[in-house]
Amino acid sequence: MSRQRLFGALALLTAVSCGLVACGTVQDSSSSPAAPAGAAADPAAFPAKIVHKFGTTTVQKAPARVVVVGTSSDDLDAALALGVTPVAFFTKSGSTEAPSYLKGKLDPAKTRIVDAANGVNAEEVGKLQPDLILATADYGLDQEYANLSKIAPTVGYATDWGAQTWQEHVKVVAQALGKTADAQQVIDSTQASIDKAKAEYPKAAGKTFTASVGNAPGKLFTLVSQKDFAVQLIQSLGLKLSPAVLDASKNEAGSPTGTLTPEQFDKVAADAVIIAFTSPDLRQAFESNQLVAPVKAGNYLVTDMETISALRYPTVYGIPFVLDKLKPVLAKLS
Repeated sequence: MSRQRLFGALALLTAVSCGLVACGTVQDSSSSPAAPAGAAADPAAFPAKIVHKFGTTTVQKAPARVVVVGTSSDDLDAALALGVTPVAFFTKSGSTEAPSYLKGKLDPAKTRIVDAANGVNAEEVGKLQPDLILATADYGLDQEYANLSKIAPTVGYATDWGAQTWQEHVKVVAQALGKTADAQQVIDSTQASIDKAKAEYPKAAGKTFTASVGNAPGKLFTLVSQKDFAVQLIQSLGLKLSPAVLDASKNEAGSPTGTLTPEQFDKVAADAVIIAFTSPDLRQAFESNQLVAPVKAGNYLVTDMETISALRYPTVYGIPFVLDKLKPVLAKLS
């Protein structure tokens, strides 16, 4: 299921980054993927030919100046985890602050963060003299690819924006960087953090959950698709999506989210309720609804938008971060 359909419904979750709300505590880096020690690009990997929606990109040699363009930090995370420091990250998140889960991993003195919420300025990209542009997580690339590809080899998403898994992002970035041999190490390290969380809370297995966002008056967006990446990540911990939300009004045909109105707010009740609000007023309106009392009486976790965004857009560094933020509700299930 493409995440592109969610984009319009949640208005990008009202900004992917923590610029909108206070960021949470940072996950201990010991459980985060480590860059392969001494990893250098394999000269034999070039020229690398990468097929994507916009054509075939050829990377002739190991890139020295990498620019990342993204609505989420998939490519940025993957490059950093593979031991490559991009010279810039053009972010569509609406913030020039790096996600808090990249603290200690991204050096702002080496990687410039540029606000590209209104579109990427190709001239500004060109001034950085990149020899590779990673844009597999760029919503709006269909309008930008022609100009970006004139500047440097540009790697786009395979089929649709938001359709690639975090593992696929790592693999395609590794191919472009000539580090295919290191990709599996990064993937395995991230998967280990998921397996560890599942092992720590075995009694969570079989328990139901819902995950929702309140970002509009009189509405609650809730996940309803088994194919959604956030649902898959939580279910990989042994939980299962509550069937009570499956009849929520779909935002559009095939959408991974549904809309609940105030008279339906009780449907989010589950063994674990995960929810974020974009303003205190929206939270108050939700919690003052008499149907919400049973929801609040259970394992009710109100988190911030950065955590929900990291859940919706899982990346190699975002996954350990969000698992850490989910520990309070997981612990209550054990």
